[in-house]
Amino acid sequence: MDISSSAIMVLLACNPGQAPVCHRIEMPTQIYSSLADCQTALADRLARSPNGEILGRCRDIDANVTASLPDGYASVTVTRGTQPTNYLVPRKR
Repeated sequence: MDISSSAIMVLLACNPGQAPVCHRIEMPTQIYSSLADCQTALADRLARSPNGEILGRCRDIDANVTASLPDGYASVTVTRGTQPTNYLVPRKR
C-alpha cells in the first residue's frame, strides 16, 4: 500500500446536551488503501449511532506532510463546525 494515497479514520464520541462535549475514541489506527474505502467504512460505522453520538472523518495521509513527524505517526485534522483540531495518531505499517 502506498502511504501517499492512503487514508485513516478518526472518530469522536459526543455527549449531547446544551454544550456538546466530544473526545477522541481510542481505537487502533486503521489505514485504508484509499479515501473512498475509508468513507465507505465510516458510513457503516456512523450508521450504528443514528442519534449522532459518534462523529467521524476520513483523512488522506500525505507523505509530504507526515515526513517530518516521528516515525510511525501521522497528523490528522478533524473539523467540527468551523473549529479544526489536530491530532498526532499512530499509523500501522
